[in-house]
Amino acid sequence: MSFPLYTKTMTFLKTLVFPFTHYKYLLLQLTQREIKARYKQSFIGYAWVILNPLSQLLVYSFVFSVIFRFSTNNIPYIIFLYAALLPWGLFQGSIFTATQGLVDNSSLLRKVAFPREIIIYAIVLAKFVDFFISAIIFSLFMMILHVPFSTTSLWVVPLLAGQLLFTVGISFIFSTSNLFYRDIQYLANLLLMLWMYMTPIVYPLSLVPSQYVWLYKLNPMVGFMEGYRSALFHDPFEWTIIVWSLGIAIVIFFVGFFIFKKAERTFADVA
Repeated sequence: MSFPLYTKTMTFLKTLVFPFTHYKYLLLQLTQREIKARYKQSFIGYAWVILNPLSQLLVYSFVFSVIFRFSTNNIPYIIFLYAALLPWGLFQGSIFTATQGLVDNSSLLRKVAFPREIIIYAIVLAKFVDFFISAIIFSLFMMILHVPFSTTSLWVVPLLAGQLLFTVGISFIFSTSNLFYRDIQYLANLLLMLWMYMTPIVYPLSLVPSQYVWLYKLNPMVGFMEGYRSALFHDPFEWTIIVWSLGIAIVIFFVGFFIFKKAERTFADVA
C-alpha cells in the first residue's frame, strides 16, 4: 500500500540532501574556488576577511557612540554593534554574491551536469567561513571588554541555522530571477541597503517609536538580530518574534528551493 504524501515527501527530501551526499566534493571545490577568487591578486589577501568588517565596525562605532549616543544597557557599543553587524554581513554578503552566482557560472551551467543549487550553497558556505573567522575576533573583543559568555550564548547556533535557511531561500529566488532579468542584481543591492537600516543593527529596537514596533517585528531579520543580542548579553528572549523569524525562514527556504528547481531546466538556455 502506497501513501502519495509520504512518497512525495521522501522524494523531496532526497532531492534536498542529494547535493550533500553525492556532490560533496564538488561543493567543497566550488567553496574553495569562491574563497580564493575573492582575494586573488589582492595585496593583503585573506586579511580583508578581518579588515572589511573591522573598518565598518570602527566607523559605525564612532558615529553612533560618539556623535549619536544612545543607551545599550551597559554593553560597550562596539560589542552591541558587532553582535548584529557580523550576522548581517553574512546575510548581505551571501545574497549580494549569490544574486550574480548563476550568471558568473554560466559556462559551468552550459557544460556540466550537476545540481545547480550547489553554486548557491558554495557561495553561502564561503561567506560563512569569513563569518566564522570574524566571530573568533568578536569573541576576543568580548573577553577584552569583560562581556562574559554563558550557556544562553549557545542559542546563537539555532538562530544562525535559521538565518542561513532564510539566506539560502532568498538567494535561490534572487539568483534565479537575475538569470532571466539581469537588473535584479541592482534591485537586490538597493533592497539590502534599505533592509539594513530597517533592521535594528546600528541602533537598539527600543529607539523605534512604539506605534511602529509591530511593523518592525514583521521583518524576519529583527527576530534574528534581537535573538543574537539576547543570547550574548543574557537579556530575556522575545520568543514571539524569534519563532516568527524562524517560521518565515523555513517558508522562504522551501519557496525559494521550489522556484529554483522549477526553473533549473532552463538555466543552460538563458545563462
